[in-house]
Amino acid sequence: MTRTGHRNKAVHQRRALTLLFYCAVGVILTGCSPLVSRFAARMLERVDAPIEPVKHRVAHPIRPDVGLSVLWVGHATVLIQIHDKVFITDPVFTKTIGMFARRATEPGLDPSSLTRLDYTLISHIHMDHFSYGSLALLPKSGKLLIPFGATAYTPEFGFGRTQEMKPWDVLEEDGVRITAVPVRHFSGRYGFDVSWYPDRGYTGYVIQYNGVTIFFGGDTAYDPQLFKEIGRKFQIDLALLPIAPIEPRSFMKRVHADPSDAVQIFEDLRATFMIPIHYKTFFQGLEPDPLYPQRLLEKIVEEKGYQDRIKILDFGEQRILIP
Repeated sequence: MTRTGHRNKAVHQRRALTLLFYCAVGVILTGCSPLVSRFAARMLERVDAPIEPVKHRVAHPIRPDVGLSVLWVGHATVLIQIHDKVFITDPVFTKTIGMFARRATEPGLDPSSLTRLDYTLISHIHMDHFSYGSLALLPKSGKLLIPFGATAYTPEFGFGRTQEMKPWDVLEEDGVRITAVPVRHFSGRYGFDVSWYPDRGYTGYVIQYNGVTIFFGGDTAYDPQLFKEIGRKFQIDLALLPIAPIEPRSFMKRVHADPSDAVQIFEDLRATFMIPIHYKTFFQGLEPDPLYPQRLLEKIVEEKGYQDRIKILDFGEQRILIP
């Protein structure tokens, strides 16, 4: 075997051992050994899997003149431009998360193409949303917003300004108004630090600027009252909503919306448009295939006649919603 072959084998062995370690921790902490084993098996299937290239990448994603543009990078990573302000949500550009969960498709954006960012928004500290390696690749000219209690998990990235946000906290500056809003999820990063407190460690955001309002859900399950309240407080133009992981539903529904839940959140928010996120980038559930959530959503969109309101983007696709 060549030196490169030995090195690659060692890398794969480390990944497998790391995964087995996390599985063992999960079994000890949760007692859900059969379910943890099934998740582990799904991840192990992808240890050596190739990462699919994206079909297209925008070379210059920050536009000189636009009202609202949205580029889906993958997972919960979305590049948003509202007029002259540029935002990015939960940036993840690395090949793996937590050293073992391998992405299925490469990011739809080269982070080196970003000449500036005004705000980087982190919804919670899970490794697939708060990626240290990814944040290191981004411009540091803007402000980093993190959920309340996340400072202890935040290395020195070089951002000039970092601010914690708990639900209903408001940041207002230079015409931009960002409100942290409650969602239904949980916090924690390493398994032993899980928190379910609704005001600590996880949040959604409402971004308002120059007459445009965006809701970013991060990662959330459905709540029958929560999103109606947000919809009453804001006139939302676009909702960025997660639609996976889905299965097993009895387990996932407590913390993850499926396509039906996401459409209900969209309706509760009374938003004009919706773009689905948090699917087909990493295999985090037990769905039969990566496109399963999208197929379910497409069926709902057709049944409800929402083709003009729910926009399904491909990796790296940039959609101008307001010229």
